[in-house]
Amino acid sequence: MPPCPYCRSEASRVRYDFGTQRILGCPRCGLLYIDPWPSEADIEAVYGDSYFQNANLLAGSSDGLFGYADYVAERFNKQPQYAAIAREVAALLDRPDRRARLLEVGCGFGYFLDVAFEQDFDVAGLEFNPFAVDRLRRKDAFPILSGALENTELEPGGYDAVVMFDVIEHLRDPFGALTRVHRSLAPGGILVVSTVDAESAMSRLIGKRLEDFRRTREHLVFFSRQTISRILEDYGFDVLAVRSIGHTFELAFLLARLELYQRHLFGCLRRLVSRIGLGSTQVYLNPGTKMIVFARRNR
Repeated sequence: MPPCPYCRSEASRVRYDFGTQRILGCPRCGLLYIDPWPSEADIEAVYGDSYFQNANLLAGSSDGLFGYADYVAERFNKQPQYAAIAREVAALLDRPDRRARLLEVGCGFGYFLDVAFEQDFDVAGLEFNPFAVDRLRRKDAFPILSGALENTELEPGGYDAVVMFDVIEHLRDPFGALTRVHRSLAPGGILVVSTVDAESAMSRLIGKRLEDFRRTREHLVFFSRQTISRILEDYGFDVLAVRSIGHTFELAFLLARLELYQRHLFGCLRRLVSRIGLGSTQVYLNPGTKMIVFARRNR
């Protein structure tokens, strides 16, 4: 077995087996991680222009299970929740004397940056996908950095807040990335991380059928609440809050996603709600498989 990328223990065991790839679990620190570990070329192959509009996402095959079916269409479902998070970060910072400086790592098309700017943050983004970077630089005046966090030099103490939504599980070196984030934050700065809650009751119940586990081309590491809290503390953060977080979907799209778990049942339901005109109904779903963590730089 390859050693745990965090604690280097060699006692890991197979948690989920997908044939050509598997997810290992470390009994020492609790981290779950992919095996075999992808190369940089493997990662770059995933993040092309199809990442944000992947026509094969709902087909259910492992090769096509990455990115978004239609990222642009999700914008208005994401932004109300993003605005609430931005307000929460502003309250934690409590800096009325100036606009706080915020960096979003993995900023996509800038949907969070837009709402954070409206909440009086000076915003900047870092994005790995070159297609998204080109779109952002043509669309916005916000500073946009291009590249992987692990290889990007950030200004020491340059930001009051750093947010990472569904990013840390994609990183080939998440722990080196946390070192860079810590260094980039001003003393007392706030870090926000959302990611899979790998040990929640629902995640364990669904097991290897969980879509986040099946995204083996892009998801490399998985945390429990205890594991991510311990790691953040090791890297110089005080964890302020950890809670589950959901997402708002159009009902027809939600049922199409659920077909990945039970195609016949949810396929019938999707066709029914579309037939009676309820497909565009907005539904908030929080099954407890995702978490959001708020932490403060303590040194």
